Amino acid sequence: MFLCANCLAVASDASGAPGHLGLRIIDTRRSKMPRSVTSTISTFRCSDCSAIWSYREAKDSGPQGWSLVPCEKTGDGG
Repeated sequence: MFLCANCLAVASDASGAPGHLGLRIIDTRRSKMPRSVTSTISTFRCSDCSAIWSYREAKDSGPQGWSLVPCEKTGDGG
């Protein structure tokens, strides 16, 4: 998969970093583990290059911000 110029400009693993206007939300999940903070993970698809991104926010020391979701192997080489 080739990323569009806007996706290439997204800052990964930086809390509060902006995405870009072509990212469309496709899922949001909130989870709370016992004796832990609540975390929210939202999943986005780029309308230009179809890249899948996740954005994690939580008040803990775990990874925060944007991360590119690896594409699944499809048997067509992609």
